[in-house]
Amino acid sequence: MLKKKFIKDKCITCKQCMIECGVRHSVSQNIFESFAETPAPRYRLQVSIKKDKPHMTVCQNCAKPKCMAACEYGAITKYEDGNVVIDTKKCVGCWACVTECPFGAITKDAELNFAFNCDDCKDFDTMACVEACKTGALEYTEKHAKCQSV
Repeated sequence: MLKKKFIKDKCITCKQCMIECGVRHSVSQNIFESFAETPAPRYRLQVSIKKDKPHMTVCQNCAKPKCMAACEYGAITKYEDGNVVIDTKKCVGCWACVTECPFGAITKDAELNFAFNCDDCKDFDTMACVEACKTGALEYTEKHAKCQSV
């Protein structure tokens, strides 16, 4: 199973991964058209600086997801491949999953009234963030999902 691996020493915090994530999850899937869409595309990972080092906040696809247990509406599924994905059509915006995620990897969208997380570009052949990273800070790896800090 392919997963993404973050190598913080190679990250220059250019945020190209975030941009491409937003484009991938936009209606048009076109970088030039997506920024004019309403609602605006949302990226599903966050690159920032913590303790003077690049840091990526992204779903850890936990073995026993606290977010899934907290969701009373059945909007969160853990798939056989390990991905933990929020179905935005089922989400009612109660934000219980946001509160329960120990990594801060779930984003609430108050405008659209749903929560979302990184879905590892489920239903696509590639992950937008990995493909966008020109420094090699994101790469594909064969790995079983487990809950750990990035």
